[in-house]
Parts: sequence; C-alpha cells; structure tokens
Amino acid sequence: MKFLLVLLSFLFCQFGILQSRPSSSKGPTSVPSRNAKDYYDGIDPTATNDTMKQQLFTLINPHIVYDYDDIWYLFSVVYVNLETYPCDDNLTHIPDVYSAYCWETNVQEENGECGNYKQEGDCFNREHIWPKSWFGGFDYGMNAQTDLYELWPSDGYVNGLRGNYPLGNVDPATISYNSTNGSLIGNCASNIENYVGKCFETANMYKGDIARSYFYLSVAYWNQWACCDDVGVNGSSIKPWMETELRAWHIADPVDDIERKRNDAIFALQTNRFVEFNIII
Repeated sequence: MKFLLVLLSFLFCQFGILQSRPSSSKGPTSVPSRNAKDYYDGIDPTATNDTMKQQLFTLINPHIVYDYDDIWYLFSVVYVNLETYPCDDNLTHIPDVYSAYCWETNVQEENGECGNYKQEGDCFNREHIWPKSWFGGFDYGMNAQTDLYELWPSDGYVNGLRGNYPLGNVDPATISYNSTNGSLIGNCASNIENYVGKCFETANMYKGDIARSYFYLSVAYWNQWACCDDVGVNGSSIKPWMETELRAWHIADPVDDIERKRNDAIFALQTNRFVEFNIII
C-alpha cells in the first residue's frame, strides 16, 4: 500500500499516465500509453450500433485493473470530484452518492465490508452502480468488479435498500424511501413489460453521471458477460425502457467540469476515459 500511495502522489502531481501497473494492480501487464487530447482520434464518428461499440470496446480496453482492497484509498483520489465536495470542514472526507453524508476513506472494517448499519450515516461501502448480480457475481465481472467507473462510495444503509432494483424514475405517489440527498425508492413510473416492482431513482445532481457510467459499462464490457437477463439489462445491453430513462437523465444533467475532473482522475489511474464522447449517447 505504501508503494501505491507514493506512486499515486507522483501521478497526480504530474497529471501523467501510468506507464506500468502498481504492485497491487491486476490485469494486463502492458497498457498502451494514451494521451487525453488525441484519445478518440481513431474512432469513426459516423459509425453506429455494434460497429461503434466495437470501436469503443477496443479503445477502452485493455486498461489498468486494481485490487479490490485498493479501492478504499482510490476513492479518496477520485471522489473529491463529486458535486457535494467538500461535504464538511475536513477536506480528506469524500461525499456520498446515495446520501448527504461524508466519509473518512481510511476507516473500514477489517474484511473491507461496510460493517453494521441501522440508519443512514453509519458507514459506507463500494457500490457497484451496475449491480454485480447482473453480471453473475463478483468473480464474473471480467474486471468490471473493480472498475472505477463502476464503483461509487455509497451509504451502506441506502445501498442495502437499493439492492438490485433497476435505475429509473419513481412514481411520486409510491415513494417508500427518500434519502438525505434525494435518492428515491418506489414503484417504477415507466410501464415495464413483465415487471411490476420498484425502481431506484438517484439524486438529480448525479443522474447524468450515473447514466454515463452505465453507457461506459455497456461498451467497456460489451459481449463479455454471460449473465444475466434482468429487468433493466441483458448481459452488457441496457434494455430499451431503461436506456430511454438513462438518456433522459444524461440530457437533463449534462457533463460538467466536476465530472470531467473525475474522468481525468480515473484516466490517470486506469488509462481509459469516456464521458466526453457523446456521439453514441
């Protein structure tokens, strides 16, 4: 961990790109050096559908993959780039994507789990924004399980309530939970074929950010997951009803400078990026 801290300190002072993987990382031993300025130069902007997905899949991969235990520290590097930072007087704390609480990134349970919680603010964890059950479980993510575009700091209590509900707009008359940052649980507002159940609606300030994370995941792991056909997704494909809602979130909450900084921070760590490429969205 000491080596990782020194390496990351150097990277973010210089804002360079990792040229070799840290001792705690996994994945490819060699990752192409990439420059943010010309990152998308090889993409044909007129391509559509699977042709575009193939181009982006090839561009995004391979990328540097970190150990799951390293994510706690990496959160402190990446998630100062959220709308509600700073969330208190301690600038080492990071904000939460599901609640209005702040978190100290170097305090976790020994096994890396959130620990016991009875209410919001008790603890936070590493939320897989695309539930890992949707790709078959942690060991079947093909590296998505530790991808920094997939993982977000989230209140353990709210995360537990969300479970694997699909993302979508909630019928206001059916709200069963409203978190301290305005994340909602309630019946899905959309008429979804073969599903009568609840949706999870993220806070307005994060809707576009999370929608773009889903778009990234759908191309970064295109045709890589053998599982699962669920309410909102089938493998790496987002089902039309949820894609429609995510596209609306993307439009209502466009990319801003804070999200660009988050994208730059992850680019410096993983050597891949996505949010400013909006042609397919």
